[in-house]
Amino acid sequence: MKLARFFFFCFFALFLPLSVLSQNQAAKSEAVSVFLDCNRCDERFIKQQITYINYVRDKEDSDVHILITRQRTGSGGTEFTIKMLGKARFEGINNTLKYFSAASNTDDEERRGLVKKLKVGLFPYVSKTEIVQDIEISYNGEKKDQSESQEDQWDSWIFEVSGDTYFNGEESRSNLFVSFGASADRVTPDWKINIDYDYDFNRRTFTELDSVGNESTTEFITRGQRFDGKIVKSLSDHWSVGIFGEAFTSSRNNIDFSASGSPAVEYNIFPYEEYSTHEISFMYIVKTGYFDYDEITIFNERSEILVRQQLRSRLEFTQPWGEIEGRINASTYMHDFSKNRVDVNLEFDFRIFRGLSLNLSGRYSLINDQLSIPKGNISDAEQLLDLRQQSTSYSYRGSVGIEYSFGSIYNNVVNPRF
Repeated sequence: MKLARFFFFCFFALFLPLSVLSQNQAAKSEAVSVFLDCNRCDERFIKQQITYINYVRDKEDSDVHILITRQRTGSGGTEFTIKMLGKARFEGINNTLKYFSAASNTDDEERRGLVKKLKVGLFPYVSKTEIVQDIEISYNGEKKDQSESQEDQWDSWIFEVSGDTYFNGEESRSNLFVSFGASADRVTPDWKINIDYDYDFNRRTFTELDSVGNESTTEFITRGQRFDGKIVKSLSDHWSVGIFGEAFTSSRNNIDFSASGSPAVEYNIFPYEEYSTHEISFMYIVKTGYFDYDEITIFNERSEILVRQQLRSRLEFTQPWGEIEGRINASTYMHDFSKNRVDVNLEFDFRIFRGLSLNLSGRYSLINDQLSIPKGNISDAEQLLDLRQQSTSYSYRGSVGIEYSFGSIYNNVVNPRF
């Protein structure tokens, strides 16, 4: 009898975990497999809140590829575009949803709102599985009269005031930075108005002891302020026109005062409403500006009026295979075409094949337009601390990143320890 009870206990101890494991595997195979493609989402929170799907680490293993992009709204909030791309057993079942998060929302409110929208988007897929039997749909709001309309007492205007400071130091040096900003924005389908003001102050202090113990203190201060605004009118799905205005001062750039105005026209190859997935646009600007310099420049100018033309191009693609983002800006002064500048910024982030991702980014500038550089040499301190604009004919930077992952296709578990 003891031997029989022993074998029964062993059989029960082995069978129960295998039975549970079999049930879990069955549930896992029945659940919708999702590849979450969102660079700036709180994925850990999403996985904690939506537990009835499988999260896979590679899009090739998914039933649904969720591609989430985000853009800043005219009110200062965020618009999320959620594309549900059906694959495998849901091939051809696609959907696109929008979620708006107000500027006043906290990070927690924003991520909870995004989770609610994701649940809505996932339901058409989950409803085709047995798991739908365990899902309930409820409405917690009040019944509203659809005939009621609300008036916007602010007429779409959004105002913002901000300020920040940071400081650090040690025995022989200290640093204080202070900035202040204010803005007013109004964005409608037909008009876009932006007005911004920024001020910054930076003080660096260094203390030295000479050979006999005498203490000396050196202080460096840079400051600048800028006021700029623009008015943009929508002409069609592809064309826009606008007017830009700007006034600024900058001790680093030898600008005592500058003011300029410029008309601009922009053409977008794709309709503007498709910005969340692709955009190729070109903008042409002609800027006329007055410049008053702190010191005489290397071209012996104390003040001057300059006319500058600029062509800006922008390329953005956000697709299931990855992202491409590029900026190319070319400009020249009208009085001397040799005084020009070309800036190229490119970034590629895409998946080569299952588990292998590649990121490339780079920036290169050809610089021949530094008209405000002061005449004479700069001190070693100004050069080392980058307190003055320095003459150069080019600048560049770049990065290469590669990532390869392999192993279990599931990554449902969230473990926040350590």
